[in-house]
Amino acid sequence: MGRYKNRDFMFTNGVSVILTGTNDDYKGMAIAWVSQVEKKHLIISIPKGAVATELLLKRKMFSINELGLGQEDLAREFGGKNCEHKATASLAKIKSTEHNLPIILNCCSSTICSTLSLVEINEQILITAKIISVQNNLDIQPLVFNKAVYFK
Repeated sequence: MGRYKNRDFMFTNGVSVILTGTNDDYKGMAIAWVSQVEKKHLIISIPKGAVATELLLKRKMFSINELGLGQEDLAREFGGKNCEHKATASLAKIKSTEHNLPIILNCCSSTICSTLSLVEINEQILITAKIISVQNNLDIQPLVFNKAVYFK
């Protein structure tokens, strides 16, 4: 029987950027905890106290923009709890949607969601959400989370 050491372990996850707010006034954050749990539902984990988290909790809608290989700088742009999006210097190609919620075009896929429920776990908020729409964008392999190198 194998031995297990008591150390931090992380499952392999892709990196995504969450956008929330409105088409004209939004915030974003890079996360690495998204899991589809059913055809029309998913779960995300977002940090308590982040600027974008507070806006997401009020708006109750968000887009998940899955990043691909070579988009590490885009992940870093939206990393950190106090990330303030600067449209003039952004690597993201932002598109407005009919849901008054922006998406990023230059990523693997963009999914618009509405919040169903939330649970606080330590320093994270776990959100169950309903998928409203999905748009496939670039045909590239997903960017994989690697020990928080994409977060400030």
